[in-house]
Amino acid sequence: MKYKIEFYLIALFLALSLNSSVAVGSILDGTKVVSDEDAKWLKGEDVISTNKFVRQVRALDPEELADVGTLNLKGAMLYTVGLRKVFDELLPLLPNLKFFNLYNSDLRTQEDLELIASILEKHDNLQYVDIVGNGIANHVLSFVKAHEEQKGLTDKFQRKVVFSFKTLLEDQFPGVEREHYKEWYQTHIDYYTLMY
Repeated sequence: MKYKIEFYLIALFLALSLNSSVAVGSILDGTKVVSDEDAKWLKGEDVISTNKFVRQVRALDPEELADVGTLNLKGAMLYTVGLRKVFDELLPLLPNLKFFNLYNSDLRTQEDLELIASILEKHDNLQYVDIVGNGIANHVLSFVKAHEEQKGLTDKFQRKVVFSFKTLLEDQFPGVEREHYKEWYQTHIDYYTLMY
């Protein structure tokens, strides 16, 4: 009985430690962000243009910006133009960013994948970039395979990019391929354990 109680206390401590590490820093919520083009025809809706969002973030105090640990653009209608603006003008303002949520943000082109690669190269503090639900998620494995000679880039993609729903992990990494992407598979498991 004594050991059982100790085990539960240790488990509780670890769970609290994990949760506090996820909660480190504040969350910058951009879930209402849409491309500047879409903002024109969505007037009156509860949305904000990418340009306006960037201006609002720039107006924040540098200490507030340094405290941002998560940039949540889940469901934002970014497209390539919006991701480029975020990359060029917003990410440099967030030196301690750990989690970059781009879930379902209308990213579909090869250029989007190249921008994700650039983000990984320039922002070493990032722990996870979630691109699940985007068209580019279906092309991640082939993109990495085409850039295998860039070992550093491949490693960063494997350790930091989440591109598959938790329920699809087994299908996304079948048989030998799963073994080849063992580290990436573990990255997905770690991410989903941490976030959910």
